[in-house]
Amino acid sequence: MKSKKSLVIVVIAVIIIGVLTFQYINHTGPFKNNNPEQHGPEHTEKVHIDRVVDGDTFVAHKSNGDRIKVRLIGIDTPETVKPNTPVQPYGKEASNYSKRHLNQKDVFLEYDKEKEDRYGRTLAYVWLDNQTLYNKKLVEEGLAREKYFSPNGKYRQVFKKAEQKAKEQHLNLWNK
Repeated sequence: MKSKKSLVIVVIAVIIIGVLTFQYINHTGPFKNNNPEQHGPEHTEKVHIDRVVDGDTFVAHKSNGDRIKVRLIGIDTPETVKPNTPVQPYGKEASNYSKRHLNQKDVFLEYDKEKEDRYGRTLAYVWLDNQTLYNKKLVEEGLAREKYFSPNGKYRQVFKKAEQKAKEQHLNLWNK
């Protein structure tokens, strides 16, 4: 009788240790990261956006104070500030949308294979939080097109699906 009780206690202890180990590894339960400084996906860098230039470009500063110009990877919004180029349809809407959602906000940058373009801009996927990829959001709203620039294509299929959905819904750029 006593050995059955001991066995039950050992089995329960092993289960509890297993559950706690799983939670520790996956940062869930009592091991969840509640640090307000880190709400972006893993392998990202937190920056503060100072100014939106247009729909897919902004100026930000890193925690060390370095200022960077960031160009969103995998998408292209209509032009509004390109020299010798007229403002393109839905360019102002894309620019204003980015200003509303990004100005003076902290975001998380995720890099791909190539970190800078030929103009010296930082190339990044922009995360608003753990689940909101801003590049995708612009495409979903029909304010940007999916545009692949080799070799950066980590989310290419995600953007293609978002564009197809925006086309089907006739949103903004795809309004017929």
